[in-house]
Amino acid sequence: MNILADVFAIEEEIIAWRRHIHAHPELGYAEFQTAEFVAGKLGEWGLEVHAGVGGTSVVGVLHGASAGRSVALRADMDALPVTEETGLSFASQNPGCMHACGHDGHTAMLLGAAKVLAAKQSEIAGTVKFLFQSAEECSPRGGAIPLIEAGALDNPKVDYIFALHLWPEVPFGKVGVKAGPLMSASDRIQVHVTGRGGHGAAPHQTVDAVVVASHIVTALQAIVSRQMDPLEPVVVTIGRFIAGQRHNVIAPTAYLDGTVRTQNEVVRQSLPHKISQLVEGIAAGFGASASVDYEFGYPTLHNHPEGARMVVEATDLALGEGNVVTLERPSMGGEDFAYYLDHAVGAMFWLGCKGPGASEFPVHNSRFDFDEQALSRGTAVMAEVALQALRK
Repeated sequence: MNILADVFAIEEEIIAWRRHIHAHPELGYAEFQTAEFVAGKLGEWGLEVHAGVGGTSVVGVLHGASAGRSVALRADMDALPVTEETGLSFASQNPGCMHACGHDGHTAMLLGAAKVLAAKQSEIAGTVKFLFQSAEECSPRGGAIPLIEAGALDNPKVDYIFALHLWPEVPFGKVGVKAGPLMSASDRIQVHVTGRGGHGAAPHQTVDAVVVASHIVTALQAIVSRQMDPLEPVVVTIGRFIAGQRHNVIAPTAYLDGTVRTQNEVVRQSLPHKISQLVEGIAAGFGASASVDYEFGYPTLHNHPEGARMVVEATDLALGEGNVVTLERPSMGGEDFAYYLDHAVGAMFWLGCKGPGASEFPVHNSRFDFDEQALSRGTAVMAEVALQALRK
């Protein structure tokens, strides 16, 4: 089977699908139009289609001509609450919503893999499931758990599962993969500070929640630099700081919203106590009070060694040797694909997408874009790794 040739034959369609999805982004758990578009395509190709699985996810099932193993391929469909500034002719038509993390490309590539494999149904022994997942960006409870709970990995039970993520840091068109940890645990912290408001000209009569919260933001970095093993990666980021109503009124309360990223589960479990202890102590020192809501989100994504090897083998077959980059370090980003790997052998891999037709901006940026010539390469590897899994 010459997978890449088959993919090149539909490359223009894959690009068109990506542009349609990009122009009509939808946030997590609200991917109604995207799901309808995906389900319609899968139905055209004769797949068994299950819509509204675990919310707004779609599952396509391709039954081979004979019995065999079961493999799943997953793509995420949701966009981000970002106002697009790319200037693309197919830019978002939904104000305040943008595909800024490549999920439009992921969905288009999985559609491409589904069309290519559907045309080879008579040659397939086993079952291929195509999981078009909602709400990957909705940590701490994304769309993977609802899909799993809805039985997407059952009947027949999935033996192998794979996913890819467009990744600007990997050389263009290459596949980056590693066994073991690839993505980090992704947790959320919310800090509520309560002081005593008053006139901006009389700070001595108040307990300024802005000052207290500011000290907390700074001190949280000391947990990383002074309470953690420097060889253990930990990130604490405060992404939102909300306080105050007027320039001359001292705020009585403040709210901090942030994320904590780790790769070691022991370290992860130690952080709620450390953060609460620090936050409450700083607040008390200023005569204020504070509380911490610590919510565990996605766990560390650990690729199975066998799954990583299968990605390498599939890349060599689909693209030719020399197109695999062995990743040395994981990312501190989080991914709910981690949950699937508790149920089946598999791996996530990264696809280099920063070619001549790409922007210079990173994912989650309002100007992020990728080179669409990467789509055919990712589609081919996804289709080939499914075939390799079925042959195991």
